Amino acid sequence: MKILCVDDRPESLFLLGALLRGHGHTVDTASDGHEALKLAENGGYDLVISDILMPRMDGFQLCRELHRNERLRQVPLIFYTGTYTDSRDESFALSLGADRFLVKPLDPSQLLAEITRVVAEKAARDPAAAGEIEDEAIYLKEYNARLIAQLETRMLDLEAANQRLAAEAQLRQAQKLESLATLAGGIAHDFNNRLAGITGFAHLGIEAASDHPSSAACFRAILKAGRRGIDVLSHLLTFARSGEAERRLVGLAEQTGIALDQLRATLPAWIELVTEFAADAAPVLVAEGQIHAAVTQLVSNASDAIGEKPGRILVQTSLFGVDAALARSHPGLCPGTYLRLSVTDSGTGIAPTALGRIFDPFFTTKEFGRGTGLGLSIVHGIMQACEGAITVETQPERGTTVHLFFPAVDKDAPAGAAVGRGQRVLFLDDEPVLAALGEDYLTRLGFAPVAMGDPALALGYLRENPCDLVITDLNMPQLSGIDFAREVWAIRPGTRVVLATGFYATLDAHRVREMGFREVLLKPYSIHGLGECVVRALGT
Repeated sequence: MKILCVDDRPESLFLLGALLRGHGHTVDTASDGHEALKLAENGGYDLVISDILMPRMDGFQLCRELHRNERLRQVPLIFYTGTYTDSRDESFALSLGADRFLVKPLDPSQLLAEITRVVAEKAARDPAAAGEIEDEAIYLKEYNARLIAQLETRMLDLEAANQRLAAEAQLRQAQKLESLATLAGGIAHDFNNRLAGITGFAHLGIEAASDHPSSAACFRAILKAGRRGIDVLSHLLTFARSGEAERRLVGLAEQTGIALDQLRATLPAWIELVTEFAADAAPVLVAEGQIHAAVTQLVSNASDAIGEKPGRILVQTSLFGVDAALARSHPGLCPGTYLRLSVTDSGTGIAPTALGRIFDPFFTTKEFGRGTGLGLSIVHGIMQACEGAITVETQPERGTTVHLFFPAVDKDAPAGAAVGRGQRVLFLDDEPVLAALGEDYLTRLGFAPVAMGDPALALGYLRENPCDLVITDLNMPQLSGIDFAREVWAIRPGTRVVLATGFYATLDAHRVREMGFREVLLKPYSIHGLGECVVRALGT
């Protein structure tokens, strides 16, 4: 047989042509319906096999044109498609006069068998019986409906793929920063010990060399270099420990204003600092100094971006609602209400090539010696610890805006140590001292604690006794806190569980909550911090 194959994908044409030629058929190819129609008018084909989604003229239009031609309408046509796969697509294709509607990929033997059947059926059919849509208005309505449905499907697929890629990129970034934070913390602790010795002996050297000015100058240079090293390590520890400090409720606008009051004097005279603060409609939960550190880093970066020309830094706070669509595109956010802190500068902006690395520790676009490259890494760590998010909008030579999203906290939530009403709390920690301390704190707070050090005994207790709340340590030799919680939920579904840990850098608070934990309790904690955590977990 002489067969015309129509597809805009060269690889599909090659594979289909090779199969048909291998079984003795003559094959011509076309890349769209327009080209196929010209070939069909002069080719004398026994069969047309066509894709549907193609440029210029698609398969539906080709089928329509072939069946309008008295001579060509007798040529059987098979649709072989990988995009139009809905049953309504098939119904429309057959209503146009197509003889078969096959979905890719199909086993070669099945495809060859269908070709044989289609040609035989066409030869046996009364030519006058060929049915198709005659009314142009009906055809256009159905054609547009199928096209729109396909475009909507493709758009949804693309949107889902883009969201998946964005989520994967942010997850990779978070995992990379977690690893770097762990490494940075270890390095900083180790080098701090060494620098303490260097600076300490430099001090002694300065005193011992009081009668030798040149030697004393050398010791002062050593001391200065050591102090610079300590400053860098301080930034490293801030980055690594961003989630470990106890948090409290504060007003975002108030704390931002306090930080800016201290920063104004450090800005060059040619830079205008403008503030637009909304009233603090709700407090945010942050550790001591975190807002000050974030504002300092962002304003410092903005000042450096403006450089030595006149410029403007705008600092804003506002109440901001995050919907499901925005939350999907930013995995660090959940639908809800946030307090947003925005810092906008009129500087040089960030080059697209650098945008993907701005949160990497030690990455900087500043001149050598102008920065450590830890500023945005520290801010990123602070936002993770606050269970918020950071986004960046920038245009080269037009400036940059950094948005920080802090979850808004119910302003009626207790700000001081909680007062319990006798709720039973199971407190599990394999360290006897910590188990005893937790029991003492909870008793003072008005709860009825049961302290234990063995996960197996704790599970046995829970089988017989319901508890209002369970607090478990993360790292225990017999059973991890996460596995223990799973056992708890298997015994008593819906039990509120708090995860206690001494090293927050290895945990993603959002992911921990997705597992089912109500709160993360950070060690070391005060009675005040434990009380607030228990109140939030109980929802009282």
